Amino acid sequence: MVTWWPVLLLGWTTIGAYGAVYYSFGVLLQPVREATGWSASALTAGFSAGVLLGGAGAVVAGRALDRTGARPVLGVALAVGCTALLGASYAVELWQFLAGWAIGGGAVAGGLYYHVTMAVTARLYPGRRAAAFSVLTLLGALAGPIFYPLAGWLVESFEWRTALRLLVLALAATTLPSVLFVQTGARGTETGERTSVGSGSVFRALQDRRILTVMAMIGSVSLGTSALTLHQVPAMQATGLSLAAASAIAGTRGLFQFGGRLFLAPLVTRIGVAGALAACYAASAFGTGLLASAGSVVLVVGFIGLTGVALGLLSPLHGLFAAEVYGEERLGTLMGVQQVVASVTGAAGPWLAGIALDYTGSYLVVLIAAAALQAGGLLPLMLQRQATASGIAHPSSLG
Repeated sequence: MVTWWPVLLLGWTTIGAYGAVYYSFGVLLQPVREATGWSASALTAGFSAGVLLGGAGAVVAGRALDRTGARPVLGVALAVGCTALLGASYAVELWQFLAGWAIGGGAVAGGLYYHVTMAVTARLYPGRRAAAFSVLTLLGALAGPIFYPLAGWLVESFEWRTALRLLVLALAATTLPSVLFVQTGARGTETGERTSVGSGSVFRALQDRRILTVMAMIGSVSLGTSALTLHQVPAMQATGLSLAAASAIAGTRGLFQFGGRLFLAPLVTRIGVAGALAACYAASAFGTGLLASAGSVVLVVGFIGLTGVALGLLSPLHGLFAAEVYGEERLGTLMGVQQVVASVTGAAGPWLAGIALDYTGSYLVVLIAAAALQAGGLLPLMLQRQATASGIAHPSSLG
């Protein structure tokens, strides 16, 4: 009989990690700017630095998972993340806030995001991975619906420093159960298998054109999506919505994200993983274009629906596509490299958007660029499928 409580706890952890760090920053951005006078580009630089550190931390966390199991990785990420983010809430100088958020956000991103909780889930449920991943990602989709309105309410009820401290408390409450009760052994001990991937073989695998096009695809989409996710609340405010209304609508986008994942299996069965990805990229670009031209609530609702469903599907679809392209032998290592690519581009997106906002004073350029980058994932996806059709050697066959 399958015991589902470990993946439920990991899903709860995923909600807190993404909610307290990734989603809440977009709500905090404008209140921090107004209270301190710090620029959008400077503040988003701290967020981006945390994403970059999270990418580096993902490699460390992956190796630690192989050697020690889940509990130390989750525990260290929680301790470092909470301590540094609390420090950011007491910052009186810009550099103090940037350092606190970069270190805290990096620790959470490196040790508590999907690349960790999915890896732990895969080991806990070797025979039921598809079902377990559905549970994990469906729960994770609640991060936005919960934390966007929660962060907005906390900021309006108190002020940004108190709001950030309470968000850190929520992070601890959602992660401690996993630290205490979820554990996996070292690599391969659950199935009795132990594999090793050397640096040379990984280097050769990264020369495969199919893999490089996947990395380019992930990079383009991550660049546009990260900029949109961080700036969507103030972008909607620019259309005339209040902070509370924009935060609530952003949370509704997360509900569509949840709903999108309910259609994962039938969508993949009908049009395949690559076809589903292409549909998501097109829907994201079109939906972002609706917000760029928003002059009515109808267009904002269209943005929320299209981009919410697409965003909900992208995370599990990227995981399925990676398994299809990379092969089983080097999946974990290449997923770690993919996480670095996503972290670098995910860090650059909000920062570049902040520069564009400071320079133009408008979110129009930001939204148009985000839409173009999301659509830009279609070209490398098409090239990857052409490389597959041409019979290029599978990565697992590379020495």
